[in-house]
Amino acid sequence: MIKSSLKIHDKFSVIIDVTYDKIFKKRKSKYTTITYVFFPDSLNINDKTYPSTKFYNDNRLFIKYDTPNYSLDDINLGEASLLKKLLKTTEKYINNRSKKNYSHYKDQIKMFAATFSSLVRQDIFKLMKSKIILEKDVDELLFKATSILKEFRVIVDKIIQSSLKEEEKKSVIYADEHISNVLEMQLMELYNHVQKIYLETKSSTKIVALINSEQKYKKQQIYDSPKDKNVNAEELMYKRNQLKKYIESVFFLNQDIRKDGAVFEQSLLALAAGLAMVFSTGIAFYYQMVYGNFTMPFFIALVMSYMLKDRIKGLISLMFVSKSSSFFYDFKIKITNSLRKKIGIIKENFTFVPLQKLGAKVKKHRQKDLVVKMNFKALQEQVIQYKKKIIIYPKKFGGDLPDDNIIGLTDITRLNFHRFIQYMDDPKKSFILVRKGEVYKKVTDKIYHINIIQKFYTEEGIEFRRYCVIMNRNGIKRIKKIELDILT
Repeated sequence: MIKSSLKIHDKFSVIIDVTYDKIFKKRKSKYTTITYVFFPDSLNINDKTYPSTKFYNDNRLFIKYDTPNYSLDDINLGEASLLKKLLKTTEKYINNRSKKNYSHYKDQIKMFAATFSSLVRQDIFKLMKSKIILEKDVDELLFKATSILKEFRVIVDKIIQSSLKEEEKKSVIYADEHISNVLEMQLMELYNHVQKIYLETKSSTKIVALINSEQKYKKQQIYDSPKDKNVNAEELMYKRNQLKKYIESVFFLNQDIRKDGAVFEQSLLALAAGLAMVFSTGIAFYYQMVYGNFTMPFFIALVMSYMLKDRIKGLISLMFVSKSSSFFYDFKIKITNSLRKKIGIIKENFTFVPLQKLGAKVKKHRQKDLVVKMNFKALQEQVIQYKKKIIIYPKKFGGDLPDDNIIGLTDITRLNFHRFIQYMDDPKKSFILVRKGEVYKKVTDKIYHINIIQKFYTEEGIEFRRYCVIMNRNGIKRIKKIELDILT
């Protein structure tokens, strides 16, 4: 099963999230994804101006475990809840301070903080997106968050009061500060939204009360707070980002990136050098027998044979490598967990695809929703194909974390579009309107559409997704998801 999304990361970047489930317990889970990016011809993006080196500079890949599908109710209810696991892991480490127990204790703290923070964001986002927000919905969310915080901070106090070293206590202190930061920021977003829609004042009062409570708690624990006038805003933001990275690092995996087929390529180059040497040595032997040693004709033949040897070596190498490149990807990424165990492989490849080589379904999906109906060639677009092959090894998957509910791998691809703006027109364009006999000049945005089609090969069949990135010279304005027809 595959889950995917495409969203704006910053002014010039988009993030493509794709999650692959570990669907088999005994054999490998295999996936192939192809991302087609359609550029208007006017942007001058082609195989001459935009080689693979530039693409990989603009493309950044992160690999992480998919966050388990918990809800706020799952965190503190039942013996298998995250809070109960955290309490058991903490007590186990306090009683037995082995290296393994320390690793589990630290990872469990990070997992709880990352999961709770993510769920708070999700629930508040859903609440703000809903058409009607009832007071009881706000009350329920605040009650759940407060209850979980209360139980978690009992564990925080237990660790702080224990005989653990100060360095060993930092993990839970960082997690506590990060949770408080996230909750405070998200509650402020919710408060502003509630004020806009004129919800009953009781909800606003309760939200403000919890924000004030968190700020008082920060002051009590000597955590940095925006309310403190002595705290520099720039330093505060930097620290919050560092805390976020530290907490979420528990889910991120290591990457060992190498050129795919490097051994095979070097073997081919050695073979080419051998064949060229056979040619030059044969020429030398022949002229030596005909003219003898230390003669001018033999000397000239020897020089010519070595000149030809270099050219033959170059031509054979070029031919072998160009033919072999169709069998290999650009890069092979070995994915390892914190125990340095290999849990999967990702191979990636970049190329420009001629329009005629695109599949019929890809063409059909691209033509859907056109403002001006035209045939595919008339679109005048250049198409990038970014292909990935993903292999997951289930036996070693998730073995480094103290949670059996991790069953997915997420690859996060960040594509930067800043390089594509150099041939874009000015972001504002004017045009003339005639209304009631009077001429008006109107200024509007000059926009470009960069279409993205994703094609997923899974054990269950082939799936497609399509998005349209709408941008101008000032950056990305929005992303539109386009619903596709089911093609047979």
